[in-house]
Amino acid sequence: MVKTEGKYSAFTPASGRILAMLFLAIFVVGTILASAMSTYTVNVEADGAVIKVTTSEQSAQKILDQAGVTLGEKDSLDSSNFFVGKSARKGNKLIVKRAIPITIDDGGEIYEVMIAGTVSDALAEAGLKCRPADKMNYKETDPLVADMTIKITRAFTVDVYVDGKQLEAEFLSGTVSDVLSKLGIKLGAEDEVSPSMNTELKAGNSINVYRVTYEERTAVETIRYETIYKTSADVYKGETKVEQEGKNGSKTVVYRDKVVNGKVAKSTKLSEKVDSAAVNKIVVSGTKVKMLVTGSQLSAIPMPYPLKDGIPTNVITTIVGYSTAYYSTPGKGTASGRLAQSGHVAVDPRQIPYGSELYVVTTDGKYTYGYCIAADTGGFAYNGSGITIDLYFDTYNECIQWGSREVAIYVLKWGNG
Repeated sequence: MVKTEGKYSAFTPASGRILAMLFLAIFVVGTILASAMSTYTVNVEADGAVIKVTTSEQSAQKILDQAGVTLGEKDSLDSSNFFVGKSARKGNKLIVKRAIPITIDDGGEIYEVMIAGTVSDALAEAGLKCRPADKMNYKETDPLVADMTIKITRAFTVDVYVDGKQLEAEFLSGTVSDVLSKLGIKLGAEDEVSPSMNTELKAGNSINVYRVTYEERTAVETIRYETIYKTSADVYKGETKVEQEGKNGSKTVVYRDKVVNGKVAKSTKLSEKVDSAAVNKIVVSGTKVKMLVTGSQLSAIPMPYPLKDGIPTNVITTIVGYSTAYYSTPGKGTASGRLAQSGHVAVDPRQIPYGSELYVVTTDGKYTYGYCIAADTGGFAYNGSGITIDLYFDTYNECIQWGSREVAIYVLKWGNG
């Protein structure tokens, strides 16, 4: 016992040494336990081998250094199962993935990459993305293996125009029918599609859906009258008169309309009924020539019919055309057998038969060839010169003086050829 300030203490030098030794033992054991607690094991998987590393490092790179494993520029490290302090027996590991050559065929465009990891990593390295509508021969999560070829079939966009809207469908392959089915577009019995339903689609194609209905309608329509033009020897040349006024008629027509997207695209006439017929307008233009100069006729054949205002009173019809003049050896015959002489004229017998009795004056009324008979065939009948009649004169000078003049040919009597 040690007495201290009137008290006794149980602590002795021997007991102090024991306590000190106890504290030292506890410290040493704690240090050993702490040291044991700060190290752990990691499996490093690389190049087909597994290296077990006991370490206290927290950096994956330093643990790789401990294992003597290096990463290339394109290599990758999978640390998804690495946890500091966890035992290798419990799955603690680092996986080294070596870069390998990969080929990517993107719809015929080839990319060569050197990369490690998954298919997704290879696509990222090439700057490519595979959209949900695209097709690929691997999953993006599939690991890369040496000499792998990743093939991508790209979907293309098909524009569909229907019901006033533009729809889009991502499509790999198929027909127009497949696209409409994919978009839930239903066709009516009369609806039409362009291109046709079984057409195989390609990039750049578009589809038009036409909503078609048929409707019948009845319409009352106007029948427009026509204007008929006639000539008359009873009306002076240059003057016209309306012989009959025109009047429109009407008709009831039934149509079948093809209505496409709300608009009439085609109308087919089913029936037509005339309610009132149209009355044509008749306009008469004159061929009668006003005689400005009264003179005797140039024809040698006397006029056997009476005249009124210089025109025969028994005109059947009037022909207006151009005339020329000709002469021949006296006593020479003509195509009809008559002698060539003044008053026997040449015509186109298909228009004016031989033997027809005529009366010819110039349309300006200044000259009268007079009464004559169609007796010969003019050369103009076959050369297309546009001449209507060739007048006979006895001399060349008379022919020159006549030249070519527009004439009114009054038919008094048709010949029998």
